[in-house]
Amino acid sequence: MMTMCPSCFELYSEIWSKPCCGCGYKTVSVSIDLIGLAKLLINRGFKLSYANCSTYDDESSIGKITQITIEFAVSYPEAMFTELPPDWTMYEFNRVKDNQIIEPKLTGLSCICEHLPNECDSDSIAFTKEITISNFEIWLEEKDPESCKAVLTLAGCM
Repeated sequence: MMTMCPSCFELYSEIWSKPCCGCGYKTVSVSIDLIGLAKLLINRGFKLSYANCSTYDDESSIGKITQITIEFAVSYPEAMFTELPPDWTMYEFNRVKDNQIIEPKLTGLSCICEHLPNECDSDSIAFTKEITISNFEIWLEEKDPESCKAVLTLAGCM
């Protein structure tokens, strides 16, 4: 994981934990695989709080699972994420502080890729991740940045 400034896109290693960069913005945690996707989302006005991509052993079988999670600092209307690429879903979640649920609900996006036992080598996993992330980037690139910002402003999300 890295941290990235949502204003200037400067990257910091996770070892050097830095709450904000010279721009004065709080950095967000981003997996290396998702840096390009994170930039596309931010350029379109989305307030990103977290973007993670991790692969782990599937406990119910002998394969592996890659989970991609993107969480926002704002609640976005479901209409913003119509016709997501294959395997991507939108969800809502609440932050919790001191065992208390903090309102309002926030928005997240998730994708789970299952790797069968014969597709668990690093090249196969990397290829599947690349295709999955690329599909989302292509879907997002079709959205005009200024139009997205206008819609988010009209929806009260900016």
